[in-house]
Amino acid sequence: MAKRTRPTRNTMTAPALAAPEFDTEFANRLQDPFEIAYMGVLRTNDPLLLERGQGNVQLYRELKRDGKVFDGLQKRQLALVGKPWQVEPVDATAPNATKDAETLTSILKESAFDRVCSELLEALLAGYAVAEIVWTIRNGMVVPKRIVKRAQRRFVYVQEDENEPPRLRMLKRDNMLTGVPVPDRKFIVHRVNPEDDNPYGTGLGLQLYWPVFFKRKGIVAWNKLCDRFGSPTLHGKYPRTAGPKEKGTLADALRAFNSDGFVMTPEGMEIALLESKLNGNVTTQQALCEYMDDWIGAVLTGQESRSKGGGAVAAASKEREDVREDLTQADSDLLSETVNETLLAWICDYNGLQRCQVYRKVKDDDDRKAESEVDKNVTEMGFELSVDAVRAKYGEGWEKKAAAPVPPPQGLPRLAGSGTPAAAANDEGQATSAANFAEPSGWADRIARILGDGGDLVLRDWMERIRAMVDGVDGPDQLRDRLLAAYGDLPGAELVELMALAFAAAELAGMDAVATETTLQPEGAT
Repeated sequence: MAKRTRPTRNTMTAPALAAPEFDTEFANRLQDPFEIAYMGVLRTNDPLLLERGQGNVQLYRELKRDGKVFDGLQKRQLALVGKPWQVEPVDATAPNATKDAETLTSILKESAFDRVCSELLEALLAGYAVAEIVWTIRNGMVVPKRIVKRAQRRFVYVQEDENEPPRLRMLKRDNMLTGVPVPDRKFIVHRVNPEDDNPYGTGLGLQLYWPVFFKRKGIVAWNKLCDRFGSPTLHGKYPRTAGPKEKGTLADALRAFNSDGFVMTPEGMEIALLESKLNGNVTTQQALCEYMDDWIGAVLTGQESRSKGGGAVAAASKEREDVREDLTQADSDLLSETVNETLLAWICDYNGLQRCQVYRKVKDDDDRKAESEVDKNVTEMGFELSVDAVRAKYGEGWEKKAAAPVPPPQGLPRLAGSGTPAAAANDEGQATSAANFAEPSGWADRIARILGDGGDLVLRDWMERIRAMVDGVDGPDQLRDRLLAAYGDLPGAELVELMALAFAAAELAGMDAVATETTLQPEGAT
């Protein structure tokens, strides 16, 4: 009987994997049986807009008439645009990356970038916002002349190919169903909460509509209550046998009492004041309106209910600030993604710039101070931040600090022409540099003669080493370059001493040359 063996990992072969389908969508919106896309026109999936607004976002625009809604939206928008923005290259190692980022920064500043961001943030309420770019040529570059926000009701999305994303179209008088295609790289569309890949997004109006609705009803009832019980009500009585004339006389008397402050009545008629029996503690309508305001504040800014207090008031206040900061950072990140994929990408492509991105970093001063201390500690460990990294963290306007010149050791003469030149008077009375590097002269011999045979042995040894590089030098810059090339690996202090020694020797050589020429002048020469 043959022995049965278990298959091992080496003898088992994995089944061949089928290649995935590329650039296709299987569960696209056109395949949704619950989606009604007549002639490819997509509808919003916001149930409230479909139920009460016929799909028109104008229903949500009316919510801004409420003061609490407008206040919350202003806080969200102004908190974002109040933060500084930064442009940096996607690939910092690419050629001209930093320069292109600076060019793009100036272009955005000329395009009122903060105003554009504030207008695009209206997508928070309606779900999406549309802005049109008016291109122009300025300084040889294709840049936005202005960016104009357009009403959302003028646009629809149409999807004709199930493997292509829906395209934005603009409605016109002669085509109010599918509209006309818009030009490429012309419109910016910012959307929020695009549920199920909904191109229209889902705005906060879905959560704000009902509290605003009930708040308005409560204010109407509150005003009626104040009107009815805030002041006494006039009551006029007339006899049963009174005719239309008598009734009219009483009515005129009541109207006269309200407007003119006096009353005239026939004999037998009575007017009395009825006082309200309410004790002034009815606050039902006020509580309803305050509750709706709390609802609105929680939706827009994450604000806690005003009824929560006690010993945790300070902690609750700090928590609200943190929540608002997180909301601002989230709004900024989402908006930056939209702008980077559209406006910035198009400007870079049109002008051949390196791909850049814009973003805002929402941090308070305490966080930035702690971050700078961390950077300082890391720098002391031997690392160094790049210019782009510094600008990204601390904003625009930062440059590399120029290295301070290394001062020569005290007591050594400074090189002529490098700060305090040693000078001699010529025949015009003008100062002449004592050390003329361009003059071909035997520096090595003069240095040896100045030092003398009895000079310090260590000093003479150093002078022997730098003879070749001192002789024939055209200027102090060339002498410095030769010294750095030959002794650049020395420690900093020793390199400074060596350079000071070399420049001092050249100074002495120049002074010696001037003295020699003065001695050899013929008699009578001036």
